[in-house]
Amino acid sequence: MWMLLHGFTGAPESWDTVIERADLDHRPLAPALLGHARGAGVAQASSFADEVSRLAELAATIEPPRLLCGYSLGARLGLGLLSEHPGLFDAAILIGVHPGLQGEAERRMRRARDASRARALREEGLAAFVHAWEALPLFDSQRALSDRVLADQRAIRMSHDAEGLARSLEALGLAEMPSYGATFSSIHVPVTLMAGSRDEKFCELARSLASDRPLVELLVVEGAGHNLLLEAPETVASAIDRVNRRGHEGAAS
Repeated sequence: MWMLLHGFTGAPESWDTVIERADLDHRPLAPALLGHARGAGVAQASSFADEVSRLAELAATIEPPRLLCGYSLGARLGLGLLSEHPGLFDAAILIGVHPGLQGEAERRMRRARDASRARALREEGLAAFVHAWEALPLFDSQRALSDRVLADQRAIRMSHDAEGLARSLEALGLAEMPSYGATFSSIHVPVTLMAGSRDEKFCELARSLASDRPLVELLVVEGAGHNLLLEAPETVASAIDRVNRRGHEGAAS
């Protein structure tokens, strides 16, 4: 059974277009991440480690083979799950993953940037933040998507609570996660790393992680940017189907 982890400002339903195209026997477990639990009050910010532990407890409740797919923030948390809870999952797909910052100077800069974004959420409100977030160069490739697809994504973003997203930035921001780059080779299950060809930074990160690691498959999606759930749902669904077949074949052997 699959666990699917969405990105920042996303939601469990961000996976719907992928799930519709995948050949799955069971509905995946797609939890709302810290700060994204709409209608249930604003989750208290804890830490990256605490969120990984919470997700590990959820994952332990699903039937094997346990398979993981995470996008962006969800991919970083997924990397934390694979690193901190070896043996919990049988295979994984990480989309647009960052292994974590190595230098303390980088951490200080990123922490300051996320603190600024959290302050903007609290002081300027959700609508202004979403407008600025959607204008980031990271998402330039999404301008080719249909108005309906973009409107659906904006509706998910606007359904959140500004305080919840601010706390997510403070607890789960890139500066708050350990650096897993040096320990990535200790993950002993098959991992597929996916990135869009137009997402140059994350393509390079994926290539570096995949280098000389036989259990790691690199899949670069031509013409796509960072958010493959929106830009290439068929390709993500195909990758899920391929890993799903391997997982069930391994469980049966």
